[in-house]
Amino acid sequence: MEDFAIKETTPNIPAMNGSMLPGTALDIVEQMDFLFVKVFNARGFIAYDGPYIANPQVVVNPYVVVKVGRYKVATKYLKPSLDRAETFAFKEEQINSDEEVEILLKDGAAITVGKVSLLISDAIQRDSVGTSYAPRWYALKDRNNRNTNMEVNLTYWRGTQADAEFACSWHSDSAVDACCIPFTRSRHYHSPILFYLRVSVNEAVLRGNNGNGAKIYVKATLGDVAKKTKVSNMANPKWDEIILFVVAEPIDGSLVLTVKEQPNGERSVIIGRCTIPLENVQKREDDTPIVSDWYNLVGPEGMVGKLHMGISFEGGYHVFDESIHYSSDFRPTTNSGIPSIGVLHLGILNAAGLRVMKLMENRTDAYCVAKYGSRWVRTRTILDSVAPQWNEQFSWPVYELYTVLCIAVFDNCHLHGGPEALHQQIGKIRIRLSTLEVNRVYTFSYPLAVTQYSKVKKMGEIQLAVRLSSSTSLINRLRTYSQPLLPKMQCSSTLSEFKLDKLKNEAASLIELSLTRDEPPLRKEVISYMLDVGVETWSLQKAIANYDRVRMVVIGFLDWFENIRNWRFTMIFVYANLLLAILFPNMLLPFIFLVLIAAWLLRYRKRPRLPPDMHIKLTGIVINSRYDQLRVIGRMQTALGELATLGERVESLLSWRDGLATSVFFVVFVFLCVAACCITYAIGCRWFMIFLMVLLVVRRPIHRIISISYLKDFLDRMPISYLKNFLDRMPTRTDSMF
Repeated sequence: MEDFAIKETTPNIPAMNGSMLPGTALDIVEQMDFLFVKVFNARGFIAYDGPYIANPQVVVNPYVVVKVGRYKVATKYLKPSLDRAETFAFKEEQINSDEEVEILLKDGAAITVGKVSLLISDAIQRDSVGTSYAPRWYALKDRNNRNTNMEVNLTYWRGTQADAEFACSWHSDSAVDACCIPFTRSRHYHSPILFYLRVSVNEAVLRGNNGNGAKIYVKATLGDVAKKTKVSNMANPKWDEIILFVVAEPIDGSLVLTVKEQPNGERSVIIGRCTIPLENVQKREDDTPIVSDWYNLVGPEGMVGKLHMGISFEGGYHVFDESIHYSSDFRPTTNSGIPSIGVLHLGILNAAGLRVMKLMENRTDAYCVAKYGSRWVRTRTILDSVAPQWNEQFSWPVYELYTVLCIAVFDNCHLHGGPEALHQQIGKIRIRLSTLEVNRVYTFSYPLAVTQYSKVKKMGEIQLAVRLSSSTSLINRLRTYSQPLLPKMQCSSTLSEFKLDKLKNEAASLIELSLTRDEPPLRKEVISYMLDVGVETWSLQKAIANYDRVRMVVIGFLDWFENIRNWRFTMIFVYANLLLAILFPNMLLPFIFLVLIAAWLLRYRKRPRLPPDMHIKLTGIVINSRYDQLRVIGRMQTALGELATLGERVESLLSWRDGLATSVFFVVFVFLCVAACCITYAIGCRWFMIFLMVLLVVRRPIHRIISISYLKDFLDRMPISYLKNFLDRMPTRTDSMF
């Protein structure tokens, strides 16, 4: 049986052994040694880009070839009047230190016109990434080892991946043709800024409409997305509906509103249309009222009426491009002034045991993509290796602890399958930041798996190093637990899960459109996999998984009762309580509260030290795919999911999965238990129960009404309760689902 457990590792990284890569902050990746060769130019000949000329002083289309061991790489065509520096990085474990660096000057016919050999052992060890070594002119000899007037300008040294030249250099472990080099390099991407465009369609006044039962509706079109209102049968139709679109900066284009009539059994007829440039639409950051206006409707014969609407860009909302359970950001679009509470550091070390993805060529060309917030990063592609070593480090500012870092591994099919070949998925993992201890370095090997043919298939393992550094005080981190998870506008005007899912897919489409235009592009299938595009909200798979989650929560409490029946360790406290109830009734409740404190401290000793494993059973993959799109059980699925989430969050308070949150709750719980223990010991259990019965049950009706009104006013003044904000940040088993 395949092992999907997460394993702790001990990599040789500076953060663990106290060392540091020279002059850098790369402290959670292993050091990789490279030999760098930087070629600037050549001289002593006449460069010519025309047809071949039999003249030793004229070199047609000259270029330099750098040869180290079994690796050979060529520069672009040289021009003596222009320095066009190119850097090449050769991994030292793939070459021998007693070998030579051969520099060959060739012409367009691949004929060597000059060469020079340099000893690798003479290369200078670079002691700092800021150190710059001046290039030297090296004299070239011809094929007969005779001196020539030609020289090549270059420098070479030994360094690590922390070197400033590393990012833009050619790498020996990613050796491809020159045209494919950009598709193998490390790259950073940024998602565009997204807004919700709110269109409040109120009513219309139409000329010549006698109210003869015509079915009239409004169709709103923005780019390739079209949405429509319900049908109105009134003479002056009213809708009072809100239509939401997702728009990306830079904002351009126009919103087209079309009023249509739908006769019975016939095609819709256009009554009128109005076009609104998006650059004229107002932006709002809070819940200030939207300014509504009347817009002229223009038909084939001129103006046919007016349409009453309110249109605005909602800067106070967060536009979700991921599932809300796996979101990496909750800030509103206009997030100016929100300070960060820490920095997330990710070290992508290596992978092991990857499956062969290209069966015809019997090879795997793997690279990683990580996303947090609006920033994406991609590692370089390691060619033809099932155990690639990346050792690249990235960092992101953190604004909310209840967020998820997503890392996925792909096979680069662009190099051998052409631009149209799809990059294959190798696996994806998620790490929730609230489960990480501050300033602790987590080094684990995570399983990579995908679902294929109704089964979970392990594709290999990836080794990561993660550290969460705090840039603020403990009080400020605790304050985030009392604040609403979503922006204020999103709390006061919530969107349904079904509508959020549709808007999420619209946002993902705009991100795909933006990032696929970058050079080199981030592939569409990569973005879709990272953002879970196409994973429907309504599916029988999720209903079965949510049912299993509820069952696991219930089983957790049933196991405790079963331990009592089987005379396990827990039964000692239960029978001690029964004995106290008989002999010392006044000590029953105080003893119960003290036992609760002791049980919680016992859980602290057994608190989880490892991240949550992938739970295979929760995937619900045993269900046939033809049932995936059933929406009959949609309401049951949502209810099951919410019930399971609530139970798992309460469990998280006791399991110390989120250490900071559980510590706060533990302090409050101990205080309440000690207070209850003292009160019940002082007045006795009998009088305490009588007091609660009088307070809650047999009060005068007028007092009950006054208490309820005071409670309602208190809740009205608090838009979101502190307890709900606290529970919303507790980790659940959704982190362990594929």
